Amino acid sequence: MRTLTRTAARFFLAGIFMYSGYGMIQDAERYAKRASSAVPMLPEEPMIAKVHGAAMLGAGGTFALGILPKTSARILALTLIPNTFIGHPFWKSTKPEDQRAQLVHFLKNLGLFGGLLYVSSDKRTEPDPED
Repeated sequence: MRTLTRTAARFFLAGIFMYSGYGMIQDAERYAKRASSAVPMLPEEPMIAKVHGAAMLGAGGTFALGILPKTSARILALTLIPNTFIGHPFWKSTKPEDQRAQLVHFLKNLGLFGGLLYVSSDKRTEPDPED
């Protein structure tokens, strides 16, 4: 039963990264513009967003399938760092309702980050003997 639970958990956790990575590849210009406005020294280069999206899509896929899950989780955790700070800067919002929405997304990403850190450091790699 543990194997089924872990497989389902990996698929559920990977879904947001695969969806977001695909979206980032498809709309790379918008993401590049947003990133360069948030980090002025970063060039407005769509290829950066496409590579970032491809990393999310690829690592999400391998994580979901259980291929190098710890490495995949670490890559996904690394992709969350710029996504969280560039995509959800609640501290910059002037309207309380915008600030609250951005804070919720920021905290959601922190929760995902924590889950990925947990997976990447999990010592229980052997399947349950009952499976």
